[in-house]
Amino acid sequence: MQVSVKLFGGLRQYLPTGSAFNSCVLTVPDDSILTDVLSLLPIPEDKAFIALLNDVKLDKEAYADTLVSASDAIVLLPPIKGG
Repeated sequence: MQVSVKLFGGLRQYLPTGSAFNSCVLTVPDDSILTDVLSLLPIPEDKAFIALLNDVKLDKEAYADTLVSASDAIVLLPPIKGG
């Protein structure tokens, strides 16, 4: 199946070659979890980001338990800082 992934801010540099401005479509097996999708992106382990699945923020601990489907929209955002 194919899933849509969007990366914002400094995370865009980790999109596969040939991707649109901030998005790509990745092909994964039908029974994939979010960590399977994220493993296809070369984001360093120490790089912090916020993951949204269908506009719902997920805790990092939930990535391995979250199934994805072809209709899902995955968005990765850099941490939001304020002051």
